[in-house]
Amino acid sequence: MDGAELADIVAKHGHSSATAWLETDHYRIWRPSASEPIKQSSFPPVQGYLEANNYVFAWGNPIVSDVAALKPTLEAFIAWVTSRNSKPVFSCVNSEVESILASMGWATVSCINEDVVDPEHVYELTHEEAVTSDDGNAGMVKDMKKNLRRADKADLKVEEITGDAWTDDVKKEIDDGVAAWKKSRSGIQLAATDFLPWLDFEHRRYWLARHEGKAVGIIIISPVRDQYVIKNAVHFPKAPKGTSEQLIHQALTDLRNERSDGEDHPSVGDISVTFSISAAGDLKPTKNISGWRFTWLNKTYSNVSSSAGLLNRGDFRSKFDSKREPMFVCYSSEDGFGLDGIETLVKLLRR
Repeated sequence: MDGAELADIVAKHGHSSATAWLETDHYRIWRPSASEPIKQSSFPPVQGYLEANNYVFAWGNPIVSDVAALKPTLEAFIAWVTSRNSKPVFSCVNSEVESILASMGWATVSCINEDVVDPEHVYELTHEEAVTSDDGNAGMVKDMKKNLRRADKADLKVEEITGDAWTDDVKKEIDDGVAAWKKSRSGIQLAATDFLPWLDFEHRRYWLARHEGKAVGIIIISPVRDQYVIKNAVHFPKAPKGTSEQLIHQALTDLRNERSDGEDHPSVGDISVTFSISAAGDLKPTKNISGWRFTWLNKTYSNVSSSAGLLNRGDFRSKFDSKREPMFVCYSSEDGFGLDGIETLVKLLRR
């Protein structure tokens, strides 16, 4: 399928992990053969995956029109992978897919979360009479408010870029800022996607932060099905403190205000925005795994997550009192998921 068709399906029927599939230099796309259609779906299901060293890593749920199509789609994909003498592994799937695979005898673990934030809740946290969250994120929320004040004091301006505001000079500013941001990073970089600011431009929305007239940060948001996905949110080198927080806060505020009608504002739960996935603090066994296999896997996960700083993203997102929805990794109990599989996945995610 071509890129435009894939982008359209992801926007209309997809989920946050599926937005990664648009990076076709990394991800490949599977669909069932026309001779063996999945009748429970009104369109041929779609599954994005990464592949190397006889491993096929399905990234996120398959996209189907109806949940009834999930099991036959999973079965068809697994059959296709094994027919090629490869080992299938499902990464970043939700509880529905995890439950289906567990019922088939697959081992399932949870070591990742989907970080979901509610614009109305963020507004309630940050308006003048707000009461700070009373859960474990209270300190992080307080830090977010402090950085928003810093951004205001620095006279940081954040605006969505639309229509005629898109000029060659603005695009060059963004390209230069992203290049500088990439150059400034250090250490191991593990991520499901690269930072490609112009990918799927037709569906995405952009907010730019300026300080003293210069671009100092950007947030890119992709509408997907019934929610919004924050694809990228970064501050460029030399940006004032609080730039990232102000970018995210302003974009969430704009999304909230779009749903407002006069004095009527959205209720908590009306708008869902996801940062996509982040690493969990530890590995949790869920189905069909125990004993030394889990102990070894947990130790390996801890080593990888600490060396790559994978927990930092989740910590930052907690500033917005994000809710962490568990996601799962599932693999065949028969094939196992050893050191070679983990090393293969880590190499595929190096950026």
